[in-house]
Amino acid sequence: MCPCIFPVLGISFSVSSLSDALYKGRGWEVSSNLGAAEHAGVFWVSFISLGGLDHGCRILEVRRMTKITIIGGGSSTFTPQLMRLFIESEVLSGSTITLMDIDEHRLRVMESLSRQLIRKENADLRVETTTDQRESLVDADFVITAIAVGGSDAWEVDIELPAKYGVYMPVGDSVGPGGIMRAFRHIPVLVSVGRDLEEVSPDAIVFNYTNPVTANTLAMRRYTRVNSFGLCSCSSIPRNGKYLSSRILGVDAEDLALPAPAGGINHCSAILELRFKDGADAFPLAREKVENPVQRHFLENYGVLPYCWSHWIEFFPTLCKLEEEYRGRLQGLRMKYGIHVHDMKRERERAKKWETLVKNMALGKEEISLDVLPSGESIEVVQIIEAILENRNEIFVVNVPNDGAISNLPEDAVVEVSCAVGRYGIRPIRVGELPDSIAATLRSHIAAQKLTVEAAVTGDRDVAYRAFLQDPQVSSRLSLDEAGKLLDEMLNAHAEYLPRFFKS
Repeated sequence: MCPCIFPVLGISFSVSSLSDALYKGRGWEVSSNLGAAEHAGVFWVSFISLGGLDHGCRILEVRRMTKITIIGGGSSTFTPQLMRLFIESEVLSGSTITLMDIDEHRLRVMESLSRQLIRKENADLRVETTTDQRESLVDADFVITAIAVGGSDAWEVDIELPAKYGVYMPVGDSVGPGGIMRAFRHIPVLVSVGRDLEEVSPDAIVFNYTNPVTANTLAMRRYTRVNSFGLCSCSSIPRNGKYLSSRILGVDAEDLALPAPAGGINHCSAILELRFKDGADAFPLAREKVENPVQRHFLENYGVLPYCWSHWIEFFPTLCKLEEEYRGRLQGLRMKYGIHVHDMKRERERAKKWETLVKNMALGKEEISLDVLPSGESIEVVQIIEAILENRNEIFVVNVPNDGAISNLPEDAVVEVSCAVGRYGIRPIRVGELPDSIAATLRSHIAAQKLTVEAAVTGDRDVAYRAFLQDPQVSSRLSLDEAGKLLDEMLNAHAEYLPRFFKS
């Protein structure tokens, strides 16, 4: 008996239905179907003959050959983490990983690193590279976007210029003037990805890690027909027993009932309920144990536990207060709640050190090993892909159209919420209401995000101005005239990346 393998085209997964009872039993309800997919593609089918072809063959295995495209694949931070996870995944064995980047030098470094890792680990993966976005998306099943238009120089402008006007942002990549400008730079690229996919791989599922995740995901949903979702490294925390037990509660992770239900919008989402496996409420213990002042404030006053707390103060202007004066870009700022504005000099030094190590590994000057690379524990996209392919019915926190999942936020908003994930796609779980005062603030940000998306696509300066005025950080600190001046200064500083705003 001789095993043989044949490629078979056009085999499709069947869509499985999910019983709402599975989640209602935990007090949750599954919302409408998002991302239901029947992925047709190339499969390897293993046969073993039973007495010759006349007697037929018995199928031993049907294994789908998945194609995953990474837009921004030249990233020395993100791509190595993903490659480690791909190599460690048995489910994705046999897959093709396509790295796409406009920076050919970075792309070649990541290609060399990836191939060496695959060879050393004897992994069954194929790596392709291209600088052609459309070409990279042909026959893609899953697309991961992680781009940074303008890099650290543009990021520095996003933090420094608002600071001149008294608007201080610890990170500046989600909301406020910096988050809006970042969206202006990224949305046109991501929409172009979606429009290419509409033509070459309309059934592909897109996972966007590019900040600002909420606005970017909303843009792809509003201006393209592709199945797009937003992911964030912080969003793993409601499933992360190690973090919750060691950093918050000081108990054995095995005692917690996880994943915990979560809801909000990206970088301002919270654990809404935390229980032990015996059903006891863990929040009273958390109130005693939590040390972080932002988490303690919201837990004590609103009954929710922020998990991406360093970003939360950007959403609430009253929390963005300084303990010391602003002394220039090299020092940065210290906020009342112990959060530092990014020191871009240090950020560049850290990035350069890591890029040098990665490049040396790619060139064979340093020993190459999975152990040297970040573990990627917070990068859940591979687990989500596995859950879809294997119909695992697992729960992850994903950025999706609200569709009633959070009842006191707009239906058409993009929210970060617990979702059921399986072969049927990604379905938001209804988690009820957020505390009224939190929801009210988030509604202001959601309104600003909608205007931001429109301005990014159209290049309409007047719409951009309204987005600025709608943002709570701007409206709480600047006059109408100051807001307009800051907008114009930031647009001019980023002009090379924002041609839509300067068309004649």
